[in-house]
Amino acid sequence: QWHALRATKFTASESSAMMGASKYQSRDALLKQKATGEQPEVNSFQEKIFARGHTAEDSARPLVEKIIDEELFPATAISDEYDWMLASFDGITLFEDIVFEHKLYNQNLYEQVLNSDLEPHYYWQLEQQLLVSGAEKTIFVCSDGTSENFASCEYVSVPERREQLIAGWLQFQKDLANYEQKEDVIILEAEPIRDLPALTYKMDGLTLNSNFDIFKQATMALIEKSKLPIKTDQEFADAEQLVKVFKGAEDKLKALSEQVLGEVQSIDAFIKELKFISEQIRQARLAADKQVKSRKDEIRKGILNNANVKIQQHLNALSLEIKAPMPIPTVSVLNAIKGKKTVQSLEEAADTAAAQALVEADLLANKAKENYATLSTHAEYQFLFNDWAAICFKDTDDFSALVKTRIADHKAAEDIRLEQERQQMQIEADAKAQAKVEAKQEILPASEESKQSDVIAHALEKGKAALLPTTLAHQIETSEIKAVPMVQMTAKEANYLRKRDAILTALENAGVDNWSGYSNAVAEIYTEGSAN
Repeated sequence: QWHALRATKFTASESSAMMGASKYQSRDALLKQKATGEQPEVNSFQEKIFARGHTAEDSARPLVEKIIDEELFPATAISDEYDWMLASFDGITLFEDIVFEHKLYNQNLYEQVLNSDLEPHYYWQLEQQLLVSGAEKTIFVCSDGTSENFASCEYVSVPERREQLIAGWLQFQKDLANYEQKEDVIILEAEPIRDLPALTYKMDGLTLNSNFDIFKQATMALIEKSKLPIKTDQEFADAEQLVKVFKGAEDKLKALSEQVLGEVQSIDAFIKELKFISEQIRQARLAADKQVKSRKDEIRKGILNNANVKIQQHLNALSLEIKAPMPIPTVSVLNAIKGKKTVQSLEEAADTAAAQALVEADLLANKAKENYATLSTHAEYQFLFNDWAAICFKDTDDFSALVKTRIADHKAAEDIRLEQERQQMQIEADAKAQAKVEAKQEILPASEESKQSDVIAHALEKGKAALLPTTLAHQIETSEIKAVPMVQMTAKEANYLRKRDAILTALENAGVDNWSGYSNAVAEIYTEGSAN
């Protein structure tokens, strides 16, 4: 049943391979396994290791139960949220709040556990166990089943890792749905290259006899073969072997030349031939080696380019979705393939790095989508966020706070603007009203001054006439006026008083005494006069 579940679900023990962090299985190998159903064979050595691990696990479980003071039960569970996600537990408490995971003792892991600093190879499994179980923590143990070699640490889920794990499995499912089985990489062996015949010589007195002509003929044939372009993987393997043959021949010729020089003095022709053929071999070796390196670079660049194109296409699609350019992922395919020698290792490293880059991009895009949803609830204020591309990848809480702040600031600025406009309109209205009043009070043009003077003169005449004692009552009244002390004033002051008196008289003649408030004004004048 367990094997059937593993075939259809994604298990916690597979998570490190999916994330490209496993020490034992590549991501490409896991993809192939899930797509084809092929399971790796377990040899007898591995079976013994597994048996030792289970024995140590059973012995360590009671030791952990003493630490947590709770009983642990081996179990298997499927996530409530992601029904394709599975985890098995070496132990879990009755209330499912603590998980137990055991690894067989090895010194390197033992030190990691003591320092509570686990490698990704281990913590991805723990992340999935905590996600599936909903437990608060995992007690991670490295031991051989004894208390002497026993180390434990607590692991609590890291939110960022959990996000990466979920996104990683989602991307893995996409890759699995589009999986096309690659041709198995066949490690070709070079076809047997007939080695150059051994170059021999024999001294007969002062004469040197050798098989140099035969050696030269075989060498030149091999040199001509090396000049052919490399097109197939087999030719690539043959060329690598050819470089080795040439290098060996060069070394032998050099040694033979030194040997001959030590025996004979008059061997100029032979030495020249040796040098010639040696140089031919050297040139052929360099040319063949150049072709081999060029082919290697071509393969490496092709793998690198394919991975980068896949990443860029994904970034372009996400950019259209979120309406902003996606940043370049931090994962580098170039760095991932450094140091890889075989085609298979190059492809696996590139594929894993590309998948990691897509996961990173998806997580960023999801954040932007959440922020865009927040912004959509304030559609009338979207003009405040023309820098969307610069802020769209903020954490959701920070983005929400930014939206609230900008809208609040805008509203406050708008209130100030409207109040300033209202005040300005009031000022302009008041200014217009004041201008009308002042316009009425302005002095009439010079052409009308004469008319005004005639009116005033006429009013003064009427005022003077009104001052004449024409009635008996007036005579009696004026005769009763007592003499008062004389007051001296200037002619200007006297003229002013006469003018004001004439205006008052003219107003009285015009009926000012019938106006509202006239009586009060006169009473006030008399009151002030008596007071003085």
